[in-house]
Amino acid sequence: MSSSNPANPLPYSDAVESIPPDEASDMEQVIHTIEQILHKSHQPLPDVHAKGHGCAVGTFAVLPGLPSKLAQGLFRQPNSYDAAVRFSNASGELQADSKPDGRGMAIKVLGVEGPKLLDDERDAKTQDFVMVNHPAFVARNVKDYLRLEKVLLSAGHNGLMKLIGVLVAGDLDIVRHLRELGTVIAIQSHKPANVLSNTYYSMAPIRFGEYVAKYRAIPAQTLPEKLARPGSEPDALRHLLEETLRKQEVLFNFQVQLRRSEQSMPIEDASVVWPESESPFQTVATFRLPLQEIAPRRAAGNNLSFTVWHAIAEHQPLGGINRIRRKAYWTSSVWRHQQARTARQEPERIADIL
Repeated sequence: MSSSNPANPLPYSDAVESIPPDEASDMEQVIHTIEQILHKSHQPLPDVHAKGHGCAVGTFAVLPGLPSKLAQGLFRQPNSYDAAVRFSNASGELQADSKPDGRGMAIKVLGVEGPKLLDDERDAKTQDFVMVNHPAFVARNVKDYLRLEKVLLSAGHNGLMKLIGVLVAGDLDIVRHLRELGTVIAIQSHKPANVLSNTYYSMAPIRFGEYVAKYRAIPAQTLPEKLARPGSEPDALRHLLEETLRKQEVLFNFQVQLRRSEQSMPIEDASVVWPESESPFQTVATFRLPLQEIAPRRAAGNNLSFTVWHAIAEHQPLGGINRIRRKAYWTSSVWRHQQARTARQEPERIADIL
């Protein structure tokens, strides 16, 4: 069924997912572990992407003239949507921006019609795309994710113990643990750079209408040297993001990578990077951030909730890591808003974020 022919992406069907019989039990343990991590925190922060660097607004524009294999779901026809984006660190800890870490980019497209996948937000008008500046996830599946969450819980703020825990906790599959450790180190070793200069990846796949895809956002320009590197202050990335958007417009190309092989492009192993040699990324939309002053929007941006499950059915998240994200993100978001005593509500228009 698989093919290396770029003209033949594999079709989507319900059968592309393979759910282990013990996954539901593992998910319950994951959520319990996340709740323990959250309650150990002294601030209303999520268990990941704790520190926001800034929230900006812009335009998400679906390109005209896309071939039929790319004209799917939200991208079926050309359209221009208002959108918001939140940039953040990958860690669940508040730390100085000078410390190497992964970075997150979460886009919320507004005005998207059609019922959504979350039962309590079926009438929402948003579609989220959640990304990190690394192409693969640390864990393969829910069982591995559970093991890693337990490592985070037991290690607390001890970074060395986290790395050791990734390597030795759980089963004796040392080869796999070494790969996980390599991914952890790779993500946490990203040197600080202007968050507008990174390429961000979905890591896990989604349904793409009749097909399956991963996605990414890649900068369409090179920033001037004076805007490329942050300073040494604790919030240097926020300051540089604010300064950049005061001085110049920024454009990202939003791209998808269609699934063309069952072997090299698995659904249930989010730790595998899909080879671009078999399926190159293709641009389906642009995300434009105009000149703007984002400092006053900091609180509004931190109050937004992002999840891959803010989605229409044609972009259903796929694979075990995305299935656990559904419960994990909801748990984290509800807890954070309860602690901050703010309401959880999806924006209907850009004015709700300004």
